[in-house]
Amino acid sequence: MKKLITALALAATVTTASQAAPLAVQVQASSTNDLAKQDSYGGVTYADKMLAQEGIKYNSFAGSEVPYRNGKPEGIVIHETATPNATAHDEAVYFNREWMNIYSYVHAFVDRTGVIQMMSPDNGTWGAGPQANDRFIQVELCEENNAADFAKGVNNDAIYAANLLHHYGLQPDNAVHDGQGTIWSHHAVSQFLGGTDHTDPDGYFAKWGYSMDDFYNLVKYYYDQQGPTGTTSATTDKPANKPEANKPAATLPKPTGTKILMHDALVYDEKGNVTDAAMKKAGTKLTLYGDQTIDGRKYLQIGSNQFVVASNVEGKLRQIRHNAYLYNANGYRIGSNKLYRRNYVRTYGGRVKIAGHKYYQIDVNEFVKVGNF
Repeated sequence: MKKLITALALAATVTTASQAAPLAVQVQASSTNDLAKQDSYGGVTYADKMLAQEGIKYNSFAGSEVPYRNGKPEGIVIHETATPNATAHDEAVYFNREWMNIYSYVHAFVDRTGVIQMMSPDNGTWGAGPQANDRFIQVELCEENNAADFAKGVNNDAIYAANLLHHYGLQPDNAVHDGQGTIWSHHAVSQFLGGTDHTDPDGYFAKWGYSMDDFYNLVKYYYDQQGPTGTTSATTDKPANKPEANKPAATLPKPTGTKILMHDALVYDEKGNVTDAAMKKAGTKLTLYGDQTIDGRKYLQIGSNQFVVASNVEGKLRQIRHNAYLYNANGYRIGSNKLYRRNYVRTYGGRVKIAGHKYYQIDVNEFVKVGNF
């Protein structure tokens, strides 16, 4: 048993071995990257602040950091969580609570909505075994269940990786074929460095007709867009949780419940002004702290001096006047099912324009043309 526990601790891996890819591949890699580039960056949420808003004690991982052998990271290891439908929020809460029991923790989790950074990348973590932990930043990509959300996830992951490379003065270099470079898969660590036997994210990528080579190309694309100061049209985030991030959060009212955001939403302050906070993506689970009317418009409080327009969560009932097909966020029809006239459906937020047509959003990834209402 001692040998087994020692082996597990040394492996210090985060994800389980990837499962074999399905026989039918639905998406081509080139189209995935093209789709990804149409998405906006979800931005970085710091775990300590997120957890404080939810009344959860943040585990600072103090004393467990792994010093980098050369004083700074040499690259980034890309993982995938192997937990279908678990969001970055779900993973962050779980690892914050259980890291000492599972001998694992990483720098960040990424999903279709954005990045949740667990701790500063200035020190290593227990993410990919003893041969990699003192060399690389460790990033976990969450599993999505459709092609559009997969593209959003890898887009957020690639932009985050490109920002980190710039911050630490590293050049993009694909390491998956020769074990030399700055962009690694967990599989490449197993193959070239040892100390772990995992093969992610290869299996998950293959499910979508994607590969680490394709991901590297996306990272390189965003890296090349950034100027000498590291700024980018996708928004560069500070890569580290600094000590001030651990200050107590401002007092919040007692939570009134949780709801799913149904429409992408800007974050406003108590005066109705747009803040610098990253846009909240449809599908995000919000903790609510009551509502407030600002200049005649209803808002829901989601954090300390943070509000979203209520219609993005509560919606409005509208009557269908013409039989209507459903469309996804890219303007493609979803199956052959219809919404029939005279029925009512709840729409969320304002009108959105997709591929030249105007739509109302009726679910996280479902839209109906405005002309049908």
